[in-house]
Amino acid sequence: MNHFSVNRYAIAVHNNHVEPGFPYISETGSFSPESCIFGQVINFAAFLTVVCVYIKYLEIKNCIQTLTPGDGVSHRFNKVTLAFGLASCAGLDIVANFQESNVIVVHMLGAFICFAAGTIYFILQVWISYKIPGLASKWMLRIRAFLVGICMLTTISTIIPGIVAFYEYRGSIRQKWKPEDGGWELHLTSAISEWILCITYCFLICSFVPDFYNLEIEAPIVKLKKNENSYKDVI
Repeated sequence: MNHFSVNRYAIAVHNNHVEPGFPYISETGSFSPESCIFGQVINFAAFLTVVCVYIKYLEIKNCIQTLTPGDGVSHRFNKVTLAFGLASCAGLDIVANFQESNVIVVHMLGAFICFAAGTIYFILQVWISYKIPGLASKWMLRIRAFLVGICMLTTISTIIPGIVAFYEYRGSIRQKWKPEDGGWELHLTSAISEWILCITYCFLICSFVPDFYNLEIEAPIVKLKKNENSYKDVI
């Protein structure tokens, strides 16, 4: 995903759609042809993240069944964590399909849901990993806790400066934000934080891979209902 983000950035700069430097990730996918790449890649990333979130939910569900009641992790808590993970994916999907240049209000709402729900999801995952022995190694738990700390800081430094910069902006084309347009420092802080936040999310998702090594996933079984009117031979 980060590879495609860099490619979109290069295309957007080449086509003079954004200023070189640190534009928002969404700004590198506001206009075609980079908007087509942006939508396709982000939709695919959202789908893969849904799969990872759901597999993680099932893994924790199986672990909870082996715990003594009252150990601190319940099925309800696991479902709440799943809900935040899926909400973050839904926000990411909104970001992909409602580009900033078309419907900015919906796009910003999707980005807020993605970042806020995603950060909460990873916080809850770290807490669950701490409460369930053997779910993750100690070094992996420390790495996740460190990355979650970065997520918390960059989520705040993305949203708050970004909102203030939005109201201080006095230019005409937001995708080509310049220092003289107002709110430049806050915009730069927010944009850099967004890039760091997204990269950190990718690292956190990848940190699930060692956990999945111990899982065995079977293909779903599809059975046909017995019905005398079904599947008659027609030649």
